[in-house]
Amino acid sequence: MHDWSAGGKVAFRFRRVDTSTWADASDAGPLLSASVERVRGGLLESGSAEVARAVGEGFEPGYYRLSAVAEGRGLARSDVATLYFAGGSSSVARGSETIGIEGRSVLYPASVRRMLAGSYAPEGTNGAAAATRLLRECVACPVEVEGAFTLNVPVIFDLGCSYLDAVWMLLDAGGWCMQVSGRGAVSVKPKPTAPSSLLDASAARALAPGVTSSLDYSGVPNAYLADDGRQSVRVVNDDPESPTSTASRGYVHDVVDTAPKPVDGETLAAYARRKLREMSTVEDVRGYTRAYEPELRPYDVVRFSLPSQGLSGDMRITRQSLRIGRGITVTEEACKEVATWTA
Repeated sequence: MHDWSAGGKVAFRFRRVDTSTWADASDAGPLLSASVERVRGGLLESGSAEVARAVGEGFEPGYYRLSAVAEGRGLARSDVATLYFAGGSSSVARGSETIGIEGRSVLYPASVRRMLAGSYAPEGTNGAAAATRLLRECVACPVEVEGAFTLNVPVIFDLGCSYLDAVWMLLDAGGWCMQVSGRGAVSVKPKPTAPSSLLDASAARALAPGVTSSLDYSGVPNAYLADDGRQSVRVVNDDPESPTSTASRGYVHDVVDTAPKPVDGETLAAYARRKLREMSTVEDVRGYTRAYEPELRPYDVVRFSLPSQGLSGDMRITRQSLRIGRGITVTEEACKEVATWTA
């Protein structure tokens, strides 16, 4: 496997995607620069680029794939991102036109298609399969699903709810997520728990100097009320050892849930306890800049062993900004999930 942190010459390829096969098609010409933004939730990623064209040639909208090719012991290729690109502003100089193009996520069609009145996922539905079916109805890219979970209650979608919001409602019910690969394939899956990468002293060269941090408990609730219309359950964190409890704070911070979505046979009380436990987990966020590592995405877990730089333990990636020029620089945020209540 190629070590992308070792430096060396990197070339970039920009190619049109054949939507019938989702494979590379024709070369799309010179790529001058590009950036890719990835964030958990929502559309997951977006991008922008500049391409060179003959004056008046323009840019044809469509799905394009940006790949990096590193020279070393042989050639190593990594697909960085596959997005729907369309042209925007342009400038002309010395007989050449530079066109700025904006890239939309492969999930974008799901964000602009709306659910019909009365749409819902019935009780007993495989939530992962239902989310996958919705995506496959409206996106051009491959969609894969890894595993299953069962909805204990119907999940009802409001009129005008986008397909993308409906998918996230289903996945949130099961504590699942989506990821988009560099080739633009969507994976519907449980949130990863095992580390996908290790960054320790032996790999420290991959990390640029300077790490930022933030940690905020203030918005964490300490009571959760779930009411399904038939029964009402309230769970309270009153543990004096918890920094967010009613005992520690001296006040109650309530959350009211009138549309609970238990899964996999849990009771309403178990659901309320799980939700309060989830909401009592705060994020100790670290920001840093590192070398490109092809397979890492938001929701993936990285294991750090660099205590001198404030990076230790397992952290989940929440955001990435990729800048592409002579090489690829990744500015990343990851969080350590700190449980303030574990009852």
